[in-house]
This record gives sequence, C-alpha cells and structure tokens, in this order.
Amino acid sequence: MKSETLPVYIIKIILLSFVLIFFVQAPVQASLNREVHTLHHYHFSTPLGLESKVNFWKKVYSEYSTNHAIVHDMDNLNIIYEVVYLGDGPKLSRRARERKLGRTKRKYKKILLQIARSKDPTKLKSEAKRIYDLVKSNFRKASRRMRVQIGQKDRFRQGLERSGMFKDKIDQIFNEAKLPLELTVLPHVESSFQVNAYSSAGAAGIWQFTRGTGRLFMKVGYDVDERRDPILSTVAAAKLLKSNFNALKSWPLAITAYNHGTQGMRRAKKQYGGHIVDIINGYRSRTFGFASKNFYAEFLAALHVVQNREKYFPGIRFDKPQKMSSVVFRDYLHINNVMSHFGMTRAEVSEYNPALRKPVISGQKRIPRGFTFQAPSDKFPQLQALYKSIPGSARYKKQVRSKWYTVRRGDTLSGVASRFRTSVNKLYAYNNLNHRNKIYVGQVLRLPGRGDSARSATRVAKVKRTRRTYSGETVSYRVRRNDNLTKIARRFDTDINELLRLNGINDPDQLFPGQKLKVPQETVVAQAVNKARSMPKIYPPAANKERFTLKVDRSNSVKASAQKAGAPNVEIKFVSNNEPMNKMNENRPAFLPVAFASDATRSSGIGVITVDFDETLSHYADWAKLSVRKILKLNGMRSRSRLDIHAKIKVPFTRTDPDTFAERRQEYHKGIQEDFFNNFKINKLLVRNVSKGETIWEICNDIYSIPFWLLASYNPEKDIHTLSVGEPIVIPMISPVKAG
Repeated sequence: MKSETLPVYIIKIILLSFVLIFFVQAPVQASLNREVHTLHHYHFSTPLGLESKVNFWKKVYSEYSTNHAIVHDMDNLNIIYEVVYLGDGPKLSRRARERKLGRTKRKYKKILLQIARSKDPTKLKSEAKRIYDLVKSNFRKASRRMRVQIGQKDRFRQGLERSGMFKDKIDQIFNEAKLPLELTVLPHVESSFQVNAYSSAGAAGIWQFTRGTGRLFMKVGYDVDERRDPILSTVAAAKLLKSNFNALKSWPLAITAYNHGTQGMRRAKKQYGGHIVDIINGYRSRTFGFASKNFYAEFLAALHVVQNREKYFPGIRFDKPQKMSSVVFRDYLHINNVMSHFGMTRAEVSEYNPALRKPVISGQKRIPRGFTFQAPSDKFPQLQALYKSIPGSARYKKQVRSKWYTVRRGDTLSGVASRFRTSVNKLYAYNNLNHRNKIYVGQVLRLPGRGDSARSATRVAKVKRTRRTYSGETVSYRVRRNDNLTKIARRFDTDINELLRLNGINDPDQLFPGQKLKVPQETVVAQAVNKARSMPKIYPPAANKERFTLKVDRSNSVKASAQKAGAPNVEIKFVSNNEPMNKMNENRPAFLPVAFASDATRSSGIGVITVDFDETLSHYADWAKLSVRKILKLNGMRSRSRLDIHAKIKVPFTRTDPDTFAERRQEYHKGIQEDFFNNFKINKLLVRNVSKGETIWEICNDIYSIPFWLLASYNPEKDIHTLSVGEPIVIPMISPVKAG
C-alpha cells in the first residue's frame, strides 16, 4: 500500500512546486521585464525617485499656460513657492514680466533668509510658516536655488495640432528603424513641433539638433540646413537615438544623452551605473545641469500627456498632412528662375523647402545641385515636367561664391564696388544698407558673388583708438597675481594716472593679489560698445552697486530713452540691425586671412590659422578637403588633444586654396550669426563682475543662455576663458525676436 501511495505523494509535491513557481516567480519576472532594455521595445514607466520631477512637468505641459510662471526650487520640484499669473489678453511686456517675477523671487528669498536666521520657528508668521513647512531644511541654500518655469499648456496643445502634419511619416521612419514609437514624442519636449524653432544655443528644427551633432547625419551649410526639414531631421534623430542606445544599452540613458551627449552619459554610467535616478542624483558635471537632469522626466511627462490627450485637451484637432511631390535638382538654380517656371511665390518656396537658408531664399545663393525640391502634389502635380522646362541658360554648374571684405581706412562704397567689379546698388542690397548709411573701418561687407577677383576678399583694418572721457562712475576690479598698474591700465584701456587718482595710490608698486581697485566704468563698456555699435545710450549704475544696465529699446528714440533714464555718460551711435553683426567680426580670427610664416611655407602651401569659437579639427579638414589625421600629424597632436580658442593651427593647402578655405570658414560663422540674429535680439547690456566660483560655461549656459561667441564679441579686449574673480564683463541680454 505504501508503494502505491508513494508515487501519488511525489506527484503532489511536483504539482505543488510548479504552482508555487508560477505564482511566486511570475510577478518577479514581470518586474524584470520592465527593466529589460532592447532596441525595439521598452516599457516607459516612471522609475522610483523620479515621481516629483515627472509630476512637475506634467503640470507644466497640461495645467499652466504661458500666462503662468512657476516659481520653484531647482533641485526639489515638489517645492513650488507660487504660480504667478501674468495676465490674459494683452500680455505684460517682457520688461514688466521681469519686474514682476523679480519682485516675487526677492520676496521668497527674503523669507527663506529670515527663516535661516530664525532661532525659534514657532514664532514665524503665516507665510513664513508655510515656506518653512514646504522647504523643511537648508533654507539658505534654497534661497539660491529658485528658478522660474513658464507654463507650456497652450504651446503643448499647438504642438499636438501641428504634429498631425508629420506624425504618420515620423512613425513610419521609427518603425523602419525598429525603434520604440514612444520616442516620437521628443519634439514636444524640444520644439512643440515648430519647424522654424531655433534656440539661443544654436539648435534648430523640430528635433533641435545643434550644428555639431547635425553635421554627423545631415547637410548643415550656408545654403542648405537639413536640420530645419522635419522629415530629414527625423531620419537623423532615429539614427542618433539608435547610436545612443547601442552605446549605453539603456533607453533612459540614451534619451538623456540626446540632451547631454553620449560621451557625458558614458562617464556618468561608469561612475553611477545604469540607473537613471542614481545618475541624476549623484553625477556632477558642469554641463550636467537642470536641463540634462530633467530631460528624461520631461520626456515621460510629455509621453503621458500625449497618451492621455483627450483628458487634457478634449476635442483636439490635428493638422492634416500634405502629400508632397519632389524633384532632385541636377543643376544649381536661382530662386527667381524656379519661381517663374514653377509658378510659386518666394514664400511658398521657403515654406515647402524649410531646409533652404535665407541666402538662397533672398537670391544671394543658388539652390544647390542635388537638392530635393518639394511642393504639395495637389497644387504642383507636374513638378518633374516643370523642372525640365527650365532652359539651359538658367542652369548653373557652380554655386555663387561668398565673398566678404573688411573695410579699410579711406575706403568708400563706390571704391569697393569698383574694386570688385560690382555696383553700389548691389552692395546696398547685399548688406541691408541705404543711401544714408556710411561704411566704417572694420565693417565686414558681403560682396555679390560674380566670379573670382584678383584681389583677396578678406582685408584687415586698423581701428582708430577711441578718445577716452571719464564721468566719475567706477566699477570694481580685484587684483590678480602678477598684476601691475601698467597691465591693468592696458586691460581696461585707461591711464595709469587715472587709476592712481581714483584709488588714492601713492606708490604704484604696492599692489597685492585680492586688492580691490576702482576702474572707470566707461572704459569697461567702451570695449564692448565701440565694437558692437548697437546701443543708443549707456546709463550710470545706482549708488553703491557694482553693475549697470544699457537699455536698447529700438522703439524709443535716443532722446526719449535718455530723458527717461537720466544723463548718460557715453554717447553711442544708433545704427541699423545689420551693423552690429558685421562689427563683431572685425577682430574675429575666422574673418582674418590665412597667415603664412614665410615665403617658404607659402610655397609649400602650409598656412596658419587662429582657432575661433565653435570650430573643430573636422571643420578644418572639411574646409581644406583633407583628413583630420593629416592635420593632427602636421601639428604634432593626438586624436584626443584639446583644441583651445586662439590656438595656432597649421593647415596644408594641397587640395584647396586659402581663399576657398576662408570662404567656407566665414560662411560657417556667418550662418551661425545670421540664424541667431534672425531669431533673437539684444535688449540690453549688463555690466557685472565675475563672481567667485563662476565658470564661463555657467555664465553662458546656466545663467544667461547666450552663445560663447556673442559674449566674446561684447568683450573683445578680454580672453573670456581666463576671467578672474571680480573682473567686470559685459553681458548681452537677449530675447526672441518673435514672442511665441
């Protein structure tokens, strides 16, 4: 009997074991599946520890519009001090908004510092008690962590509507790349699907590619910028995201790398492992700031809102996609010929082909050979036939060459026109000049491209030294090691005697590091404004303050601005919009001719250039039609060698000539500047001292959001990479040209 029951007993044990394995391990396996990262699929849920960030961005995207400003703690997004209402209808002006938000931030900073000094929290008043309960600890640090986030609800809705034009094609591209379709919500975070979106950092298009990253996957040049094309940039985004995942093996890290860069996330992963929350909480890098720390949370919040769009935006209507026909141009064509033969307006050519840059649309450059020209198929069903109808006389084998000329002393517009075989009227048109404008020494003029000239297109001018006048206002400068009065006077373009008088110094040799000196404030400003020539007036600072503001409201006359702000201490010419950009290039290395150390190096074709902002060795290789390896070898550099601004680099001109190299180089920088000034304007200049612990990266990216080249242009006598504590600098404050 025992022998009969034994098998039954064993069978029961086996069955029970299978049941236990099923019920116990199934949930564990399901949990593990959510953490399995594959190229094709990932369960995008909010990880533990990221809830507060995701919830904050959900509110930004679905609860608060651009009429609301959220005053919050930068690190703990659960801490929201106040949501400031900015008004419906006619909105507050930018300046009025700044004042209102400034008052709000000062109010809470005062309360936080009051709490930090308080010895008995039970005696705090109601508002202070609310802040005490909200922040809980580290009140003094919290007073320095306040940030303002403008709501995005209305923009997010508009982005959803616009996404209808591209969604089917974008989904198709990501499906073909075998990537998770959830990734296609990233343009909501980056641009709200605005085709012409452009950031102060130089990122463009719905996917907000920077120039450097864009060049890896697209054509980014002076005539065509494929970052602006929604479909071409989507193909590039799919490639970049796939590359990020292959490098990091984690979708949260790959998505964060879209903002922070793959190499940065590799370093973060090496230090803190592959969990995104550990990296956000622990990783420290000067470039891993608020935007990078919040990028994955913004993505998850945007994904949630898109997936629940009927809840947040009931009745939303998507824009309908346009069916496009296309033709590949086999020749270079002028836009006027395309317009006349295709029956299009200039605006239509630009709208249907967003990758064409302004120089092409304006007619200064031709539409390049190989460009895929697009138009709606319902309006232009015979695009191929229309292209074939263009006669041979209107087809070109080459692009119009870009030429610039730096004005020298004694030059006249008619003289420049005669020298380069063009007309004065064309110079007016190409440089946005009119008959009342005068050219000035150092101005960079664009020349109509009508073939090569025997004369070089790049000239360097000596600039006349500006006479100094002193008003009595000063800013503070902290003496550095090895400083002397001669160096300081030269640095600030002032006199030693003036420094002695202002500081009551009897012995000029008795300076010591850390000593504070008074410097005439207009000499500090003149270094910037004499180069930029864009500010109507400069006004003295308030008493006992070490900074002042230059107001630049073009809607007001110079006289009205002066009456409003009081007596000015420096007179500045009020000029056209195009002049500041040309003036900025006066001393930039990219706009100086290629140098040759001797006749021997000239004959061997080895020139020397000075490194400018936003340049890399791959740029030089591209412009010179060489390999990066050849430039590295010539300069005794390794592949990981650092390329410093203003460093000297040898370039061999064996496959192109120096003029062509300079043309390509200048086109690159002109493109960056033109894109910037088409989208942003300078509202005012702020003169302030460099604070202890500040880096130039933080000043440009975290505090003011301005490009390095712009800051350098307004501080032409300084090396912005070697600024010392207490040194005064000019900050150009910017805002979008078109609010939106």
